[in-house]
Amino acid sequence: MTTPIPGASSTGVVSVTEPALALPARAPAGLIRRMLPMIVLYGGRIGVAGLGLVVLPWFSRLMPSQTFGLVTTILSLQSLVVVLDLGLSVTLARELPILADGHTLLRRSENTLLRLHLVATGVAIILSFMGILPVSPTLTGLIGVSLLLVVWQNILVVSFIGRQRFVTATVSQFLSLLARQVASLSLVAMISTGLEAFVLGQIGGGAIVLIISRLGFFRATSRQDRMSGPPSECADAPTPSTALNLPMMLYTAAGAMALQLDKPLISALSSPARTGSYFLASMLSLVPITFLATPVSQFVQPKLIAALAREQTDDAARWIGRLTVAIAVLAVLPGLALALFAEAIVGLWLHGSPTQVDIGHYVALLAPGAAIGAMGLVPAIVLIGRRDYRAMAVMSCGLTTAILLVVILLARQGNIAGICMAYACYHALSAILLWCRAWWLEPAFARSLAIWAQTANDTSQSGPTV
Repeated sequence: MTTPIPGASSTGVVSVTEPALALPARAPAGLIRRMLPMIVLYGGRIGVAGLGLVVLPWFSRLMPSQTFGLVTTILSLQSLVVVLDLGLSVTLARELPILADGHTLLRRSENTLLRLHLVATGVAIILSFMGILPVSPTLTGLIGVSLLLVVWQNILVVSFIGRQRFVTATVSQFLSLLARQVASLSLVAMISTGLEAFVLGQIGGGAIVLIISRLGFFRATSRQDRMSGPPSECADAPTPSTALNLPMMLYTAAGAMALQLDKPLISALSSPARTGSYFLASMLSLVPITFLATPVSQFVQPKLIAALAREQTDDAARWIGRLTVAIAVLAVLPGLALALFAEAIVGLWLHGSPTQVDIGHYVALLAPGAAIGAMGLVPAIVLIGRRDYRAMAVMSCGLTTAILLVVILLARQGNIAGICMAYACYHALSAILLWCRAWWLEPAFARSLAIWAQTANDTSQSGPTV
């Protein structure tokens, strides 16, 4: 299941109690300032997508197919551990918009993260010494460090968004990816095409941006709290001692494994060379949900969570309606168009590549389900706001078990197209289950027809309102 990355508001402090549900008539300068966070979020996402679409083909040309397959496996592991973080990012996303003391919660999250990765890296090194892992103990340790830096950077980005520092979060996220990829590409192009050069570049680029981001978070949010107070003072606001709970960890872990373990499984059970084609197809197919739907959900999430925390059902209903329409227009329709014109789009992207025909076929199979899956971001935010982690964990674990069993079966047969069709069904089904649960749990969903009608009326009167 897809976990939404938290969202927030502007370069300055925007109180989460502000309704801000429709854009009133303002001077153009005021309108631009109001929309700047959304523009920056989309600019950052487009930059991230463009960087990946440009850099990965270069890696595939410079490196042997087997080595590039291992690189895509590491990139998949990076995406996996970002979500497989004991629910730290979900906790920060849920609590920072309404929590007075965010610094203490972030420090506790960092300590938990360091202990987790120390243990995991130690176990991986032992497995490498035993010959179970196909890389040396030294390289295993370096990969562990690179994964730690990626997860640490992510929780800082989540923390910036939770404090409604949208612009800073976007810049930090993009610069981290840019530094890692440029450093790795430079080492691979100029020094060695081996896996060690790629990993060292990931570590060097990631460490620099991480240090700057962490210093920037504590400095910026300390000044923000002194000037404007905490984002919210809810009577029932949680304390920094809020404990991670098992359902939340299961939910995030299962979703991460479903979305990222497919590449390592294909690499192990089929071949690393075939993993590269599947990885590129999967990345392109998920562009609508990761780079078009996520920014708008980031923008809405803190406001929607704050409305739910205060039992402001009408405000929550309006945010839900507008977010639903926005994702349908910005992600679902482009995703369906990507599926229809997959062969032509992949041909322009990978012109001359011997694998472009296969990749185009995979994209055509994956993209429709991924487009429908983008709609799952709406109920997922609501269920996180209601802390309905138990139900989310049950759904996520069930779907993950089913999809990974299918992947294992089909990977043994070398049926990559079948895996693509299975994941299309997975994305669509996960969105349907989340909507059913949110509709049953949250009163705002029970009035969905009124929400859509109100959204359409507001849009016709004042233009885009998210």
